[in-house]
Amino acid sequence: MHACGHDGHTAYMMVLAKNLIALKDQLKGSIRIIHQPAEEVYPGGAKSMIEDGALAGVDNVIGIHVMSTMPTGAIGYHLGDSQTGRSNFTVTFTGKGGHASMPQLSNDAIVAGSYFVTALQTIVSRRIEPADHASITVGSFDGAGTYNVIKEAVTLKGDIRIMKESTRTVIHKQLRRIIQGIESTFGVKADYQIITDVPVLYNDPKFTVQTVEDIKAANIPEITQITDFGAQDPSEDFSYFARERPSTFLYVGCDVDDGQTHPHHSPNFMMDERCLLIAAKAVGTATLRYLFK
Repeated sequence: MHACGHDGHTAYMMVLAKNLIALKDQLKGSIRIIHQPAEEVYPGGAKSMIEDGALAGVDNVIGIHVMSTMPTGAIGYHLGDSQTGRSNFTVTFTGKGGHASMPQLSNDAIVAGSYFVTALQTIVSRRIEPADHASITVGSFDGAGTYNVIKEAVTLKGDIRIMKESTRTVIHKQLRRIIQGIESTFGVKADYQIITDVPVLYNDPKFTVQTVEDIKAANIPEITQITDFGAQDPSEDFSYFARERPSTFLYVGCDVDDGQTHPHHSPNFMMDERCLLIAAKAVGTATLRYLFK
């Protein structure tokens, strides 16, 4: 399972669409409900949908993500830069394979790769301003072999998160320098690719405040709190929509309240399905008030 809640997003929008269609003849404007695929598969579904005209004639966009770290009944928002931008990289170091008993006749790619992982830790700690948000993760180190063979090649894959595009530029530059340094230091060859993925998600302050105030004014009984949830660490390709139109991306609590926190992508992820009705009511309310102003 994907275990992130995207099936819930599709379900709540079907409920929302069904109810809005019933009011179709009363609306002063038009509504487009965007069922977007491939949120976490590069280059993401939003980008291709925009290229295919999904935002033609659209003035503003509202998005929602369920959040297992928020109690059911809570809605979160944030103004301005709200979720990280993302990059990823793949590096293959190639040396010379050989027998473990004669390391002097080989060039161990695992050693080069290991130094690379260690050197990466200096980028955030020594090249990024401490007040800025940045993280680098090596999520895959493919060095599988056997106990008495020196690996000729290893491939590493990693993830980069930033909250400012200028930080992304610094990290990409330092990443290339470290790769070139590993090549020179260990006499290995490096083949690498750095992909700039989604941009930082920017919530338009004016539109976000308007949306939040409209939801608050409706006094929806299932909504127990509406708070600034702060900037979030994960990335979200809704940022492509937000880059094209003044937009807001909200969070709807879905904690199952079993005394534990089940993070998104955890094998134990589960959502309280009451959040689906809350999401539909919140977005439906904001949409109707928007159109009748």
